[in-house]
Amino acid sequence: MTVKKITLSALFICFAAALSALETLLPPIAPVPGIRVGLGNIVTLFILYAGGCWRIYDAYIVAVLRCFLAALITGSLLSAVYGLVGGVLACSAMVIARAIFPKKPESECKYNTKFLAFTGICGAVFHIAGQMLTAVLIYGSKYVLAYTPIFLTSAIIGGAFTGICAMLIIKKLPKRLMKQIRNQSDCR
Repeated sequence: MTVKKITLSALFICFAAALSALETLLPPIAPVPGIRVGLGNIVTLFILYAGGCWRIYDAYIVAVLRCFLAALITGSLLSAVYGLVGGVLACSAMVIARAIFPKKPESECKYNTKFLAFTGICGAVFHIAGQMLTAVLIYGSKYVLAYTPIFLTSAIIGGAFTGICAMLIIKKLPKRLMKQIRNQSDCR
């Protein structure tokens, strides 16, 4: 990896962690604890759809390190466990969703950004599934699953929101900047 790509990766990790930490400071959006939009996934989606030299493992690195950094910022190490399991499952679901949709011919970004909202929903649903599985294992009770319908509804809304945000960022960033982000000198 080049220094430029390492620096951009570190910036992406910091952006994602800051968005995740900021989300914990915002007032709750629902009366059920634990419901959040998932703003950190915007950065993961951006990396998955940016194209160029950004690969799947780059998205996983950002997703995993974001969870640890956000947990350090907020002081909640238990949230790192929830975030790690959810983040890895979400990233996997977004990679699979991205691969399913038709590609764009002759474009710098070969993945079709029209499907970013659905990709975000897939990621959010699997993030919730990972967190629910983690809660069942930590608390040793299946009663935690009673919250599943509420969490799934919030995942669909939050996933669509993060997908739309990532799509707008990709489309609205100046073409010159997107080209610089895509085309690092190291494309391995």
